[in-house]
Amino acid sequence: MTLNNVKPNPFKQAYNLLILLVSMAGYVPKNATVLRTVVMIASLAFAVSLNIFQPHNSNLAISYFFISETLYIGFIMIVLSKNGLRHWFIKKWGSENKGYLTFETIVGFLFFHNAASIGYMASANPGSLFNFINKDILLIITAILFVGGFTIKLLAAKVVTIDIYYWKDMFLGKKISDFVVKGPYKYLSNPMYGVGQLPAYAIAIWYGSKYGLATALLNQLLIFSFYYLVEIKFIKRAYQKIILLPASVI
Repeated sequence: MTLNNVKPNPFKQAYNLLILLVSMAGYVPKNATVLRTVVMIASLAFAVSLNIFQPHNSNLAISYFFISETLYIGFIMIVLSKNGLRHWFIKKWGSENKGYLTFETIVGFLFFHNAASIGYMASANPGSLFNFINKDILLIITAILFVGGFTIKLLAAKVVTIDIYYWKDMFLGKKISDFVVKGPYKYLSNPMYGVGQLPAYAIAIWYGSKYGLATALLNQLLIFSFYYLVEIKFIKRAYQKIILLPASVI
């Protein structure tokens, strides 16, 4: 039997998919530590408790989002720029690998709270923006947006790998894999920052929340700001690829 005739193991595929999902959420099992595990469990408990005990606390939602967003965008901007704090991380922890793992741990924490704060903003500030749409039809629309956007982001993450998802190449300041032109990247220049952001809009639409929509838009604008101010410059340096503006916004 040749390797080409070996059927993929569905259980292994499901396991790998689960690992990818958990990693995208902010916890990378292959690099897990006791501290990272405790912090992520506490973060999950915090997010759940907000929805149980403070389901409609608008002021708390606004504060949570702006703190999370500022820390998230500010951190990656400061660390991943050409002469950023990534050099300090490597020097402080004694090696590129240890420096990166520390960076990844912090980014994972910020990933989780950024996403949680966006969802909480919508649920804590429900509105009537889309009350003119039948509830069943609205459910179908938001489900399509959520599943479609998340699937694109998932496939994009699978193609580039979790290391690139966490900007390992940018942290190290060098190319660590070939430039990706398959999967969603065959049709979209930036599926993660573009179509991959649809789930945030879907949640806001479901709750009819103008605050949720504004939050989703602001988050996307800021992540694209990071892309154009920092990331695209690295891509051109390391991969010698020119990314055209019109194609990059989707």
